[in-house]
Amino acid sequence: MSERIAFISDLHSNLEALKAVLADVERKRVKRIVCLGDVIGYGPDPNAVIDIARRTFDLVIEGNHDEAIAYKIPRHFKRLAARAALWTRQRVKPKKGPRQKDQRERWKYLRGLPDTDELGGWLLAHGSPVSNLDYIYDKEAALEVFERDMESFRTCFLGHTHVPGIFLQDVGEGVHYVPAEEGKRYRVKARKMIVNVGSVGQPRDGDPRACWVLARDDGTFSFRRVPYEVEETADKIEHSGLDRSLAERLFIGE
Repeated sequence: MSERIAFISDLHSNLEALKAVLADVERKRVKRIVCLGDVIGYGPDPNAVIDIARRTFDLVIEGNHDEAIAYKIPRHFKRLAARAALWTRQRVKPKKGPRQKDQRERWKYLRGLPDTDELGGWLLAHGSPVSNLDYIYDKEAALEVFERDMESFRTCFLGHTHVPGIFLQDVGEGVHYVPAEEGKRYRVKARKMIVNVGSVGQPRDGDPRACWVLARDDGTFSFRRVPYEVEETADKIEHSGLDRSLAERLFIGE
């Protein structure tokens, strides 16, 4: 890598969190922004967040909520997620009217996102390289990704769980998990590793601050946490018709 890259994921229509992260990205003189999915879903500002993604991001992977909203809500979606996806679809899907052109462009963008991609030899996905619905929460799931999906790659960046951290292949058949520490520099290893970049718009690791990963040209990367106006986003949710619990969880990062 010859430049600084921002890895972000799980924005979930949270405009205030995204703006705070982008300001931090700018302060760090980042040249490229890669989003690992779930641009929308759950939050109150889907159209505004899509517009920022279209203008600002260099690469976006399709998340499971992006796919559910743009195509079909899966039956196994939890009720809260399904209701939020339906609410979002009603506001993103094109309708006749003066803003139809903008709506069509957003819809086309959303339906054109790739399942996976690669960047400089790094594998990029949302849930796992084979499905944006897979949760890589534990060592067993990480080992499966190492053995099944990373034959040609040493490093894979993911989102989806909303929990930042690193799975590292041990010598032999084991897997070592490294919890994310804010500001600590980690180095890309010769061994295989999976880096979960956490969530911008809905963290679930007990820290309500937005999370992103800064990758540097010296082969190191670090997790960054950014405070934002949670109250503003929560107030929007409570007055939008979305479930109130989606606002409440933002304050506690769960």
